[in-house]
Amino acid sequence: MPEQARAEVLAAVPTFFDADGELDRETTVAHHAALAGRVDGVFVAGTTGEFPALDRAERHTLTELALGAYGPDRVVVHVGAASTREAVALTRDAVALGARRIAALTPYYLPVDTVAVIRHLAAVVDAAGPARVYGYLFTERTGVVLDPAEFGSIAAEAGLAGAKLSGAANERLTEYVAALPAGTDLWSGADTTLPAVVRAGGAGIVSGLSAAFPEPFTALADAVAAGDAEAERAAQARADAVLDALAGTVEGIKAALHHLGFGTGALRMPAPEVPPAALERIARLAGPVPVS
Repeated sequence: MPEQARAEVLAAVPTFFDADGELDRETTVAHHAALAGRVDGVFVAGTTGEFPALDRAERHTLTELALGAYGPDRVVVHVGAASTREAVALTRDAVALGARRIAALTPYYLPVDTVAVIRHLAAVVDAAGPARVYGYLFTERTGVVLDPAEFGSIAAEAGLAGAKLSGAANERLTEYVAALPAGTDLWSGADTTLPAVVRAGGAGIVSGLSAAFPEPFTALADAVAAGDAEAERAAQARADAVLDALAGTVEGIKAALHHLGFGTGALRMPAPEVPPAALERIARLAGPVPVS
């Protein structure tokens, strides 16, 4: 099998909070240090990062720490917000810190039409200056439904450099790739579907699971790029095991990281408790608890 372009594996990093519920800077720095070199970059303050529960100063801090750890070409800063004013302010903050890659969720909460989405994203693109801006589509969280043709038109008119799909939109990934303007890229939030993403013409994955267990996903990217079917099957099985243990949830990812010695496992946003059976699977996957 001929070689494919290697997929980019961006870890969607969680936001760590201390016992008082405040931003845990020390754990954030330690996690970045442990993850650097094991993924191609990070996606900061996204869904896995609980962005709706963060204030502007906290998002500024998270951006600064990520850029310091990975450099501007390996960090995608999410600036999604309910208001255009806030998204623009977050964009200007990120660019002032040196960010070159920005992601912006479509508007959410109030119903919007296509014109409103274009206006919102175009304002972010304008505020970003030379930085590249990627649209972020997650219908289940925003209520904004955009079919591939609509999204492609929005990307062209707003001046987006690419897009990230989460949720059910990934079921039409091939259509979204085809609808995007030439020269733009698409990433999927469906971690374990990396081979299908690459073969559909996507650029890679934004992977919350790889924030805890990066190696199965980078191994999968390597195997697909090399056309090594046997290595791909082995890496796919490992990636599927991570999804089974963590269930693709923020609470599962944080529980795994807590087991690995990073943070308290606490979320700032309300979420279900991780079931005991899932905690047992995480423990088996992660191995012994680190001894400090």
